[in-house]
Amino acid sequence: MIRFLPIYLLFILMLGASCRELVTLDLPQQEPRLIVEGHVTDTQGPHTVKLSLSQDYFSTTPAQVVEDAVVRISDDAGNSEVLLYTGSGVYATQALQGVVGRSYSLEIDWRGEHYTSSGTLMPKGIVDSLSVAYYEAIPPVFDAGYYLTFYGKIPPEAADFYRVQVYENDSLYNDRTDLLIPDSRFVPSTIVEQLQYPFEIGDTVRLELYSLDRNMYDYYVELRSLLFNDGGLFSPPPRNPTSNIINVSNPDNQPLGFFQVASFDTGTIIIEEEPE
Repeated sequence: MIRFLPIYLLFILMLGASCRELVTLDLPQQEPRLIVEGHVTDTQGPHTVKLSLSQDYFSTTPAQVVEDAVVRISDDAGNSEVLLYTGSGVYATQALQGVVGRSYSLEIDWRGEHYTSSGTLMPKGIVDSLSVAYYEAIPPVFDAGYYLTFYGKIPPEAADFYRVQVYENDSLYNDRTDLLIPDSRFVPSTIVEQLQYPFEIGDTVRLELYSLDRNMYDYYVELRSLLFNDGGLFSPPPRNPTSNIINVSNPDNQPLGFFQVASFDTGTIIIEEEPE
């Protein structure tokens, strides 16, 4: 027997189909803002500051770098250095050293505006050990493979806030799930982190533990919140993380990015097959 839809139901279906429309968002265009990616560590350097400009959301062109700024880093021991431009938006120190306990100030002069930031090289946490264990797959929780656990020691004088960066064969894990920012205030002597992705036999894994001051830690907390914002009904409106750099000459044109002053410790392990 051939069955037909009732005429009113057929009409509703046709009406629903005809109401679909492709909507193109007309996002407002904004003036480019300065983006800063600055790093000072407890090493001889060179320490670097990369400058570029923000773009509109739908832009497909490469980010424009800033080549004509004057960038200076100084410390509270009286050392100061104008950074040398090395290309691709990167400015680098030549002699300035990072020393634990010292505070460092960043100054950027560009197009008549003055940007500043500062941070303290906190005493470092210690990468105590790295261990590896093989786990069979439990779909869809995780895949089979060798999983790494990191154990860190936090001396009493060390920082409370950290970032962990992981490299596999010199390639940085840089997805949103790789933004690991342990807070040691509630476990004041140890950090234990199990990485949530598997490695294979022969992989060389390097882990870096960066000791952060509170402003830099708060920046990463906001960044992680932004990266995991799904735009749902109960999600807050997306916004750029609060930079720890300020434009002192034009408060209406604040920069994006960060100036990270952080000591770090590192550990390396080669993934080997477990003995029988």
